[in-house]
Amino acid sequence: MNEDTRVAVCCYEGDGHQVRYGLSGWVHHGCPLLILSPDDSRVTIDVPGCIESRYAGKRAYTGQLSLDRQRAHLSLLLEYPENHFLIHDADSVCLDPKIPDYLYEEPDVMWTNQVVDGIPGHQEFFPSGWPHVAFQPPYFLSRKTIKALLAVADDPRCQASPVMPFIDFYMVQLTMVAGLPWKRFLDGLSFPISIDPLKPNPTPREREIYAHGYRLAHNAVLNEGANVIHSTKDWGVTRELINARQRWVEKHPHTPPRFNKPPRIGRA
Repeated sequence: MNEDTRVAVCCYEGDGHQVRYGLSGWVHHGCPLLILSPDDSRVTIDVPGCIESRYAGKRAYTGQLSLDRQRAHLSLLLEYPENHFLIHDADSVCLDPKIPDYLYEEPDVMWTNQVVDGIPGHQEFFPSGWPHVAFQPPYFLSRKTIKALLAVADDPRCQASPVMPFIDFYMVQLTMVAGLPWKRFLDGLSFPISIDPLKPNPTPREREIYAHGYRLAHNAVLNEGANVIHSTKDWGVTRELINARQRWVEKHPHTPPRFNKPPRIGRA
């Protein structure tokens, strides 16, 4: 199961607690796990033969420093022998222990969660012919795909955009400049699902968004077979979704994955 695959989690000191609480949601794949964090905001979790921690780049949420860190983390992956890489953020998870077969059937594709971006102020970011989407975690990439992304990283079109200086759009830039095929996970979801329980004083609006997102996600997992999930920041909620996914698989063991309706940025 999941042969020739390494799982990675990109994080920083501020969400390191999410990684520590949620380790079982990544190690259940039975693959080596690599924890990637900035050199100046380290998350260290080392279990010999199972989990390793590496550091590169600088802490930054947006801007060129964040993109340079993503590039450095992709480069680190190539130091390992596997040919397939499932790359998470601290708030993404594949609920099934078995990584979907369809990813291995088309390995040299940029596989991501995707969110349609129809916000008027963002549209100038997208050159003609580019998809108006964000490529959100996790990412399933082959060694060949990572090499192709890194080969164009110095191209001016892959620099931080003043309009959209985010990693989700950097992955779009790298993919389109490299001329790679790209697809959305057939059984993926990406929208706010659960808030970090340690976040101080969430606003009523935040609570409303996440409560709505949880209801949508739980229904999509239990009744529609959703599997590759972002963004869940509460391990208790993630465990509920893993249990819901197990119930789906028990009832529908041979049902192929199917597209869930892609969300739009700015909506729960």
